[in-house]
Amino acid sequence: MDDDTKNPKDKGERVKYPGPRQILRYMRLEHENRDDGTVWVRTPVLDDLRDPGGAISMGALAPMCDMASGVLANRRVSPDWVATQDFKMHLSQPVTSGFVTALCRPLRVGKNTVLSESTLTDDDGAEVGKSYVTFTRLPRRTDNPAPPPRKGIMYYHHEDEEPRLPLDEYLGLRFDPDAAAFELDHGPRIHNSFGSIQGGAMGALLERAGAYAAQRHFGQPTRSIDMHFSYTAQAKVGPFSVAAEVIRADDRGVMSRVQLVDTGLEDRVAAVGTVFSVPIA
Repeated sequence: MDDDTKNPKDKGERVKYPGPRQILRYMRLEHENRDDGTVWVRTPVLDDLRDPGGAISMGALAPMCDMASGVLANRRVSPDWVATQDFKMHLSQPVTSGFVTALCRPLRVGKNTVLSESTLTDDDGAEVGKSYVTFTRLPRRTDNPAPPPRKGIMYYHHEDEEPRLPLDEYLGLRFDPDAAAFELDHGPRIHNSFGSIQGGAMGALLERAGAYAAQRHFGQPTRSIDMHFSYTAQAKVGPFSVAAEVIRADDRGVMSRVQLVDTGLEDRVAAVGTVFSVPIA
């Protein structure tokens, strides 16, 4: 049984991963390592993952893209390891039902970096977005686990799933009514195997901050369609402060600078980037 209570924080301690209610399971992800070297992942469009316009939110898709690229990168460099460096996502069409599928392929596997591309499609096979993730290649260490051999589709579900919560509540976000910012505590729902914030969860948090900034600017619901951020440090203690600052705005949308800070580690900046959000008609 996975441990859903252990919080290793900054001890560098591994946890059983993913835990029973960790974000990969909350998203009900499914993934398959294909014989052609690609990685297939999909997530359902659930009611609690929708944006105010009824489409699955960009933040809800970030864990899927992060997982696809991470699985691919680790298998390509094994027995070496990787650390996420840069994450980009663009959504061209909203998806309101069924599944969103990501098919991830390598663009470059070099001595120092790995770059992958994920193509996102809906149930009809229409392309709805792209994601690009860059990893730094790390030399193998004795404590680096080798990826286990897996065949067939892996289902990241949980049989005893609790009543589902909207994503904001699931993440435990505490919104600042006077600024485009919120806080949250660390916990097993967003842990990765090292006890830091999982990369896709970090993407979900940054996207939410950008959407919140755009919502405050327009005074109406918004939808994020572009996100680009860099990982600068592990976020492993908390509480975490996530904030957005509008840097450009017009009738078409709002570009926000977003940042995640680990306040438990002397306000260490763990990620920084931009989110572009548009008003929902």
